[in-house]
Amino acid sequence: MYMAHERKQYILHLLEQRGRIRSAELAHELGVTDETIRTDLVSLQKKGLLRRVHGGAEFIVPEPQNSQAELSRRADVQLARLMVTAIPPGAVIYAEACAFTRVLAAQLSDTPCTFVTNSPQLALHLSPQALPHSVICTGGKLDKESKLFYGKEAEQTLRDSQPHFCILRPAALSPTQAGYISALPAHWAALAAACARECFIICPSEHLYRPLQHTVALPQYTLFTEDNLPPSFASIPARTVPYISAEQLIKTDKFDY
Repeated sequence: MYMAHERKQYILHLLEQRGRIRSAELAHELGVTDETIRTDLVSLQKKGLLRRVHGGAEFIVPEPQNSQAELSRRADVQLARLMVTAIPPGAVIYAEACAFTRVLAAQLSDTPCTFVTNSPQLALHLSPQALPHSVICTGGKLDKESKLFYGKEAEQTLRDSQPHFCILRPAALSPTQAGYISALPAHWAALAAACARECFIICPSEHLYRPLQHTVALPQYTLFTEDNLPPSFASIPARTVPYISAEQLIKTDKFDY
């Protein structure tokens, strides 16, 4: 049985990964009532960590002007800030369609870059006038399941953009392979890693070695994660933020859990 602070941490992790979650699915997964989940979502919304929508909640991209207390407690913001220091102005970046890309784009608000994406949804998220970035959308055929473009034209657009960096957010990771839930994102990850000059991997420590069907062999890469890495990753270049356990949250969280 999860305690309240553990449930809320789990909810935030899911939102960072999926972008949107349904209350009924959360209640079933965590073994609690719908009312318990509703109470958790209300509490997290009051703290500006999510937005409640009909039937569930959706991810809120943290903006640089948000309070430092709010930003400092989010692992995704901490990792984005680490990555920003490695990305020069004008860089061309292929980044996967995930919540972390939106966080990174916000943290790069003073460093205009060009983002290359095969996701029409991500292209729209990156296009507001508040963000200084240029956006290249690959176009091509649209896969209705993954909502990603694919095909020869789309792949050629990526190659022609000559990305300086590819930023991958796999669902699982070993020292030599990244894992994905479905085949098309895995295919694009392999293509982007081959095209880019440098490969950055974002992976929470809890996802290391999670088994998945579709895997991608990785070239050299830099891992951005939490600092409780297993020994098998000792040879992988890594930049880390402190691991925030449920126990640490009790001690460090200034909000009313």
